[in-house]
Amino acid sequence: IPPLFLLLAPLAIADLRIDGGTEYGWDTDEWRLQVDGVMGGQSSGSLRFEDSNTILSFDGDIVLDGGGFSSVRKQRFDAIDLTSFAGIVVELETTEAYNANDSQPPLGLHLQFHDTSSYFGYASAFAIPLTRSAGETTSVYLPLSSFDRGTRIGYQCNDCQIDFSSVNEMDLYVLFQEGEFEVRVKSITAVDTPMRVPMPTILIASENDVKDLIEVTIQSGGKLYDYGYTELCNSVYRSMLNTFLAAQYNDDFVKSKTINGMICQGLQRAETQGKTDTAWTLRYTMDAILEEMGFLDVAQGAGWRPDATMAYSTVQCSGVTSGAYFQDVTNEPTASPSSSPSSTISMKRTILPSMMPTDVGETDTNKPTPTVITETASPTLSPAAIAQTTLPPTPNTSSPTRSPVAVIVTVSPPTVNTIESIKPMISDSSPTVSTNVSIENSTASPPESTMLSEEEFEDTTDSLAETNAMTESSAAPLYCHNLVIFVAGCFVSLFAMIL
Repeated sequence: IPPLFLLLAPLAIADLRIDGGTEYGWDTDEWRLQVDGVMGGQSSGSLRFEDSNTILSFDGDIVLDGGGFSSVRKQRFDAIDLTSFAGIVVELETTEAYNANDSQPPLGLHLQFHDTSSYFGYASAFAIPLTRSAGETTSVYLPLSSFDRGTRIGYQCNDCQIDFSSVNEMDLYVLFQEGEFEVRVKSITAVDTPMRVPMPTILIASENDVKDLIEVTIQSGGKLYDYGYTELCNSVYRSMLNTFLAAQYNDDFVKSKTINGMICQGLQRAETQGKTDTAWTLRYTMDAILEEMGFLDVAQGAGWRPDATMAYSTVQCSGVTSGAYFQDVTNEPTASPSSSPSSTISMKRTILPSMMPTDVGETDTNKPTPTVITETASPTLSPAAIAQTTLPPTPNTSSPTRSPVAVIVTVSPPTVNTIESIKPMISDSSPTVSTNVSIENSTASPPESTMLSEEEFEDTTDSLAETNAMTESSAAPLYCHNLVIFVAGCFVSLFAMIL
């Protein structure tokens, strides 16, 4: 009989093969290719299984005209329960050696899962790291919590989450990274323990190598951000910064330790931030490196920067594809930035500008105008400037993405018949309705604007109606009262004359 402490010890959870691996290979019959031709795009893709079906080979060409994606999908397999696992490990084989004469950014991908109870797919973003030679094996670890981007046919869900107890579909996407690509996946596995995977090492010979890598990375990541894929932007930025941390530098590269200290500050700061602020922090870190090496003019008031003077005293971190950067963290992160990054670098020589800005943030005459991307799938309508309006229609609960319905009511002291100015005039086809109701009083001082809900709007209009009714109903008793006084006065005068 085993000792009692062995009986009480928790059983170790074995890693779960989702697909691939040297023992069983890939489930080749369950995978298919889908490109953006379904939406009029011109991107291409091909899917093959090589080395006795132990390698999923996926390559193609992303064309941004009319589309911008290529994907491979495994559909409708027997549902699996991933709730007891910590995350997913994607094992990759690199396809291209780093070439300082033709710098390329890390390639970002989405791994997306579906469950049996939701219409949405839930994606986690990662990037294939740069390596010194083609054919190197590396891995990325994706915590289950990172599968938080819920989307379906272009709509993004911000208040839904995947049911990991019934995962039954899986996709790999290359999105909005123009040009040819090649991806080779060896396996996809669920693991019970978080993993820290070291970053492969490349050789960086000069400061120009760093500059070129940063430029192409910001061009790629900034475009992804401008298209609304903040997670992919962050994965590309993080991968490049970790590549610098893990790189081997020439002996005469005197600023390598300073650069690594600045990167550690940026990565540490980003650990506590949301997706948008993380994108800014990582972008600011790369800008600061260019400034430190003299390739970028130091911008005044352009946002947070790591402190190069403290780089030697900063807690040093290690380059990883995924997992913890630090053995110990002692510095408190600074405040989050308030604006959003773009793919435009304010360089001494011009860099390719942002491709698809969706909105314009604050402007500054000393720096490029950043772009702002919302977290929703499609923009909501601006408040309509309509003189006559009414309550919005009942919300459509089937709509995949909706913003709260709000009614703006400008309230003045009520007058008789004021309620008559509220008339219906709203299109039921609007997915999100904001209405502007103006209750006017020419003699009153300018009123204050108040944002009201539908219920508060109804209460306000009911109150106005009651006030008007009270005003109108109080006029009759006042008239009768005055008439009685007048008649009584007449009788008194008549009586006095008789006497």
